[in-house]
Amino acid sequence: MKKTILFTAFAALLSLYVAGQGTANQDAPDYANYPYWIDMMEDPSVNFFEVQKAFNAYWEDREVTRGSGFKPFKRWEYRMQYRVKPDGERYRENQVWAAYQKFIQDNPASKSPAGDWENLGPYFIPSAKGYQGLGRLNALAFHPTNPDIIFVGAPSGGLWITHDGGVTWNSYCDNLPTLGVSAIAVDYTDPDVIYMGTGDRDAGDAAGIGVLKSTDGGMTWANANAGIENLKVGRMIMHPTEHNTLYIGSTGGIYKTTDGGQTWLQQAGGNFKEIVFKTDDPQTIFASKGGDFYKTTNGGSNWSMITNGLVTGSRGVIAVTPDNPQVVYFLVTGGNEFKALYRSSDAGESFTEMSNSPNIMSWGCEGGDGGQAWYDLDIAADPLDENIIFAGGVNCFKSSDGGTTWQISSHWWGDCGVPAVHADLHVLEYNPADGRLYTGNDGGIYWTDNGGTNWTVITDGMPISQVYKIGQSATVRDLVINGYQDNGTSTYDGNGWDFTRGGDGFECIIDFEESQFSYASLYYGSVARYYNNNYQMVVAENGKYGIDESGAWITPFILDEYDADIMFIGYKNVWRCENVKAGSSQISWKRISWDLANNNGNNMAVLEQSPANTDILYAGRSDKKVFRTDNAFSDNPTWYSLTSFLPQSATPGDIEAHPFDENIVYILLGSKIYKSYDKGMTWDDISGSIPDVHLTSIAFYKKSQEGLYVSSDLGVFYKDASMSDWIWFNQGLPTDASINEIEIFCHPDSISEDVIRAGTYGRGLWSSDMWFGTPNAGFTSSATLIPPDCSVDFFDASGGVPHFFEWTFEGATPASSTERDPVGISYDIPGSFAVKLKVSNELGEDSLYVAAYITVSDEILPEVDFSADELTPCGTSVVRFTDLTLNCPNSWHWQFGTANVSFLEGTNENSQNPVVQYDDPGLYTVTLIAQNANGQGDLTKNDYVIIGECLCPIPKILKADPSAMHPG
Repeated sequence: MKKTILFTAFAALLSLYVAGQGTANQDAPDYANYPYWIDMMEDPSVNFFEVQKAFNAYWEDREVTRGSGFKPFKRWEYRMQYRVKPDGERYRENQVWAAYQKFIQDNPASKSPAGDWENLGPYFIPSAKGYQGLGRLNALAFHPTNPDIIFVGAPSGGLWITHDGGVTWNSYCDNLPTLGVSAIAVDYTDPDVIYMGTGDRDAGDAAGIGVLKSTDGGMTWANANAGIENLKVGRMIMHPTEHNTLYIGSTGGIYKTTDGGQTWLQQAGGNFKEIVFKTDDPQTIFASKGGDFYKTTNGGSNWSMITNGLVTGSRGVIAVTPDNPQVVYFLVTGGNEFKALYRSSDAGESFTEMSNSPNIMSWGCEGGDGGQAWYDLDIAADPLDENIIFAGGVNCFKSSDGGTTWQISSHWWGDCGVPAVHADLHVLEYNPADGRLYTGNDGGIYWTDNGGTNWTVITDGMPISQVYKIGQSATVRDLVINGYQDNGTSTYDGNGWDFTRGGDGFECIIDFEESQFSYASLYYGSVARYYNNNYQMVVAENGKYGIDESGAWITPFILDEYDADIMFIGYKNVWRCENVKAGSSQISWKRISWDLANNNGNNMAVLEQSPANTDILYAGRSDKKVFRTDNAFSDNPTWYSLTSFLPQSATPGDIEAHPFDENIVYILLGSKIYKSYDKGMTWDDISGSIPDVHLTSIAFYKKSQEGLYVSSDLGVFYKDASMSDWIWFNQGLPTDASINEIEIFCHPDSISEDVIRAGTYGRGLWSSDMWFGTPNAGFTSSATLIPPDCSVDFFDASGGVPHFFEWTFEGATPASSTERDPVGISYDIPGSFAVKLKVSNELGEDSLYVAAYITVSDEILPEVDFSADELTPCGTSVVRFTDLTLNCPNSWHWQFGTANVSFLEGTNENSQNPVVQYDDPGLYTVTLIAQNANGQGDLTKNDYVIIGECLCPIPKILKADPSAMHPG
């Protein structure tokens, strides 16, 4: 029975629900009992928060099994949560490209690209990898006569071409508005004409902008997308005798062009992922929308839904064979699992069910439970034997009897007595030039020429890894650890890549004290420790070492800025471990936050510790809330909510604390970067002309004047204190380089050896030298008026990031230096002395000479000051005093009035910073007498210390402004 095209029942229900959002709706879909979220996530008109609601309702009481499709959704959710409007509405597919075009138009001269980026790969499958793979492929196409010329498409890594059967690969897509490819068609009359269907049809990892076209073998590309500018293209086919006629199945329906892509005409509406010609009649075309089968017999002018013998499902794929043009296979899935394989012997007019078991979508050798067919699915029929078919899900299965029985042909890691082929097959295609069967999966591309007995991987040469997070060593320039979607975690050592950990790879860190130690994580916060890239143990995970909660899909964790034995991790709450390099019997974790903003149900998204004051810790949460503690090492830190002070409501993409000033912190919210001078109480928008795209991470470059690098869906931007606006630091990077994280390596001796590293979502790891411009000499110092026998620290304040420094210090010891920031420059005799600084880099040099910059006076006495760590110590009578005296004191004498005191830790009354234990309760005065080369000064603080009475301490910020903070 045929039916004209109608909206599916799901679409009708969904439209009713969307129309009634915010109100009670008795006709709302039953999210708990049917996976509506699968179609909803692929429909850009559906609100992101509604998709989350449907997904959570469906999985609330279900067991999450391997290969169930749960993880692919979480990947999509993680990326999408930062790339929607505050109300959950999704942006148009061409939003990033439009923002780029506007940026270039508005800034034609001042925003010339800077940087010198190169791709570090991985180009080759890392050594010792448990199962092989570099990155996901969604599309395959072939040269009509040369079997060695193959075209593949990565969902966020571009289109790649080999001319030698996969020995080498090349891509020329770096200047394109999207690197997502899900369909390819090659003109059989002129193979230099190639059509690229854009976007990621299976997981939404890249935007779709319709079709792009090349007429020079893929070297350059032009738009061929009039009328389909915001569509993801799932499949594309070319008419076998009219090469300018093509059809696409897309998120906006079926479209046809008869003029080589100049114009497109819609033939059917809906999300079509499959479209196939009848092998002997191009007027007859088969297509699938969801789990429904469609057919046309007049070149697409009219389409009918075929139901004879079929039961609807959630997704279906189609196979045909020249061996018998009347045979059509339709593989239907229900949500995640295999539903049935149907065969038609009358060109798709009617179907017969051939099998509904085993569940060939499962990860098991003989099927089983689970599957993720909405994400990974395809079928191919042998062109020489109508009864041989291959179908892919997590594994690849083969039938030799037309789908009646199935046997596993490849396994995701090589179990079951069959070859290993990376998990999650997305495309299966026969090469008409040599008959080989090729598959594209989450690891790359494989082929078989003997019916699946053996499979050969030819992915090497394609840097298409989707990097989630990176960890740059602080001590070894060419030591970087990367976490990848689908392909685990690997470590780069300058010579190549070594496998580190399997599964999906997320946040990863290299120890800044001992680079032999590194950490790699899995979903929800399982963190493992490695030594010389050899697994040691899991150091953090729900259910271990006192941890009793899980975290986000990508759980943030950091090492303490100065003590690599200390780690912080953000699950639902923030946890601290003070011995993360210990053995399993010694490691322990302590929860240091609880019920922040009256909520323990949301996951932490970002953690940041202040290098200038490690007691300060920031935490951003997935519910758009941000918190700060000023005593992170306390047994029970006090947390303050900064949420009400944020300039906009958004989950922070990153937080970066100033390395030298504890009061300054930066935050990324959506497409904006903000700066605070008071630890998050007030914020200034410093976004300037940065385009309206998602910003992902911040890196502060310590060797420039407030040099900030910001990564985004459009590459990297840079700004320092000498610039009025940001520059696009993107030379060498793909235009659509969706960068998830950047980190900087600072060489201890040479600024020219400093590098910035960027992890891209689809093109692996990239590296560049740092931005520098024409030098402009400048400097500051710790003092300019000093007594004799006093030393001064000098600090470079030059613009342009010079690489070399030549200091001259008149009247000082030493008299010169080539360090960037020379310290301890000693002046012994009175007088006025000049300082000169000459700076240079590859772009030029500059000098600054200041006469009488340093004055050494024999009349300057010590300016005495001091502080104590506790003025009213509770539970102890020990007080630590700190000398704050200016003007180079060289001796100290402390007096404690009437108090009886004992000195601890080897200190005495003449120590600069004594540690004192008061023997009796009371109210005590403290005096410090300090002496320098010119004489002495003193300071008395009356009734300064109270012993024996505990007063409730008041945070400093509340003393200044009690209304300024809301406790977390």
